[in-house]
Amino acid sequence: MKRGIIMATWMEKDVLIEFISHVVAVTARDVDVDNKDVISLLRLQGKLYGLSPEEIDYEKEVDFIKEKKAILESISN
Repeated sequence: MKRGIIMATWMEKDVLIEFISHVVAVTARDVDVDNKDVISLLRLQGKLYGLSPEEIDYEKEVDFIKEKKAILESISN
């Protein structure tokens, strides 16, 4: 069931931040820190820290992180 545009919970906000940390950590050995996809993930992480959960579109952000994860994994493989 698709939720549509619904604000995130505190737990979902934390999940997004941790998901970004995981993606950056597992690809850091093979991908430069100045890679544009790494930078966009880190910027998003910083932005998420400053937002309240009500301001976050959880599904949109998960899709964005997954897209960047696939790109970074293709570089590191």
